Amino acid sequence: MTTLPLAKRVELNYQVDGAGETCFLLFNGAGLPLEFWGSLATRLSESAQVIRFDQRNAGATHFEGEFTLNDIAADAANLVVHLGVESVIAVGHAWGGRVAQVFARDYPHLVQKQVICGTGGQFPPVDMSTVQLELREARRDDDRKSWEKLLARLYCGTGFMEREPDLFRQIADVIWNSRANSKARWDSQASPSASYWGTARVPTLLVYGEEDKNGTPKNARDLHERIEGSRLEMLPGAGHFVVREEEAKVLALLLEFAG
Repeated sequence: MTTLPLAKRVELNYQVDGAGETCFLLFNGAGLPLEFWGSLATRLSESAQVIRFDQRNAGATHFEGEFTLNDIAADAANLVVHLGVESVIAVGHAWGGRVAQVFARDYPHLVQKQVICGTGGQFPPVDMSTVQLELREARRDDDRKSWEKLLARLYCGTGFMEREPDLFRQIADVIWNSRANSKARWDSQASPSASYWGTARVPTLLVYGEEDKNGTPKNARDLHERIEGSRLEMLPGAGHFVVREEEAKVLALLLEFAG
């Protein structure tokens, strides 16, 4: 574990893998630790430098109090400068795609390109509130078997759990074993989507699963229309965890987009 002390009592946990002129900066989904990227990050680091970090309410980063998307973007900028990296390709998954857009908006001198994967914010997710409640109850009751089935239903494409049982178990293990930092609270009202949604003016790749119930294809198409010259890749059969469900395809897209 490597940490970077920052202002406002932040001890930022981060990891750097690989080397090369191209550098990918990965922004995790809400509450997810940097380990969520798993073998995608490992395989990506065979061709480029890859920076990952735990945001203020996740993983091994230490922080207490309220934070905003702007704060996480600032943490990322401080980390990039600390590592001596001139510019990055910002890759954000889910909630991390919101942060990546704020990062590209506020620190354009550090961003070559951006990749947004399964990110929502402009339009609400599909109503799966009953399943979400059942997921929380299964977690509370320590019912791992039921929890896994509900997790797959909420966040994965149809049949992914059965098609890729080992990979699904890897993903589930990371989420099951992670604990959100209850002392850190995201102020969801501080950075409304209108302030960043589609505002970045850097080359942009959008990667979404056609069965994403959270980021949703509607969000994908809207963001694509707002960002002039952006490229949209909709992956059939994938859900919200598109970066892991279609790892080989996403890896190929990232490397191609990096040039």
